[in-house]
Amino acid sequence: MTTGLPDREFPADLVLVGIGVIPNAELAQAAGLEVAGGIVVDGESRTADPAIVAAGDCTVRRLADGSLLRLESVQNATEQGKSAAFALLGKARPFAGAPWFWSDQYDVKLQMIGLTAGYDQTVLRGSPEAHKFSLFYYRAGRLLAIDSINQPAEHMAGRRLFEQGISPTPEQAADSGFALNTLLS
Repeated sequence: MTTGLPDREFPADLVLVGIGVIPNAELAQAAGLEVAGGIVVDGESRTADPAIVAAGDCTVRRLADGSLLRLESVQNATEQGKSAAFALLGKARPFAGAPWFWSDQYDVKLQMIGLTAGYDQTVLRGSPEAHKFSLFYYRAGRLLAIDSINQPAEHMAGRRLFEQGISPTPEQAADSGFALNTLLS
């Protein structure tokens, strides 16, 4: 098959291919709604038209700072669906939870919570050699996100930490003997 691109080789030990989707926003665009890589919604899943809400992978959420965030996950679609239902009922229910995601790939359970953008420090907890570890992402000493490999209990503790707005120190995160649950109320 000819792609029109020059043939090139890239030496690598591992190749990862990520294939995304293009959101179907043609109907929204035809309705005059703002579309920018998806249907633009606010924190309550409302579009610029007060009679129209949108939820799920087709949306891009405008954040408080004006930036846009698109998340493709079951959790995002579920939470936005709840916000959209409340908006249609004339009630406010902002989407405020930290995004989380999981994927089981053969013998590897990958779980993530939070967003890593803007991190300035990472802390490793566990053993990459044993394929059981978590990577904690911090900005200015505050926890932004956790990526876990085969550490479901740590992921669940991390989700509860985010729900309660608690940030373990980098030293606590690095200490595999420190029980993260002790920080929870």
